[in-house]
Amino acid sequence: MIKKEISVNLHDFPKELHHYIQGHTLYDSSCHSNAKVFYSDAGVYIKVDQKGTLQKEAELTNLFYEKGFGVECLCYLSLDKDYLVTKAAVGEDATHWEGSPEKLCQILASTLLTLHHQPSISTPVSLSYEQYMKSSIAYHSDSYDESYILSKYPVHNKEEAWKIIQNYKHHLKADTLIHGDFCLPNIIINNEKFSTLIDFSQSGLGDKHIDLYWAIWSLQYNLKTDQYTDYFLDCYGRNNFDEYMLKVIAAFEVFG
Repeated sequence: MIKKEISVNLHDFPKELHHYIQGHTLYDSSCHSNAKVFYSDAGVYIKVDQKGTLQKEAELTNLFYEKGFGVECLCYLSLDKDYLVTKAAVGEDATHWEGSPEKLCQILASTLLTLHHQPSISTPVSLSYEQYMKSSIAYHSDSYDESYILSKYPVHNKEEAWKIIQNYKHHLKADTLIHGDFCLPNIIINNEKFSTLIDFSQSGLGDKHIDLYWAIWSLQYNLKTDQYTDYFLDCYGRNNFDEYMLKVIAAFEVFG
């Protein structure tokens, strides 16, 4: 995870968080979302977003922590903005394992298998699944994005993508605890073993093929090859998923 040392105004943060900031070095660790993420060398991450937007993530962070898949949530405040403070994970994110791709595939597959077999009673539906359901009823001709298509599961144009969605949307099931953004930067490895997941903004009840697809996409993106796709799926277990549903996920993703 990228960290850029910064200076901040202490009074831009609520007083409840000052002890994480005052006397400590802060780094900007924000990524693609609208939220700002700061790392404090007090050993915590502080996520800041619009008021009301982090409540569900705070609840899911606690859920994943209780199940042994997440970091501890130390504080959630909803004031002028939302503030979420979590402990820093122990280890390095999975992008540091690009030199050991087979070991990486084994860790990712084992983690997903265990996660997908967790009890999920009273778990809210994931944002990623909700977005899929919304996109399945509204054709947006200007939102086609090919960057998330995998060579193994090609979707050739938006018309084909829309047809796949309409034919197979009813096969998607919100019956599994998923991370929702199972990409290498969100998986922490320590001493050659899975340590924890981070960033639960897309997590909750969803379809396991969403996690599988993003694991494959991230492996291909970071390793600059698709030669480990089949090995990863073998590690997960071919009898545990429907491979055509990965093409269905690709169809959903091209509509954003």
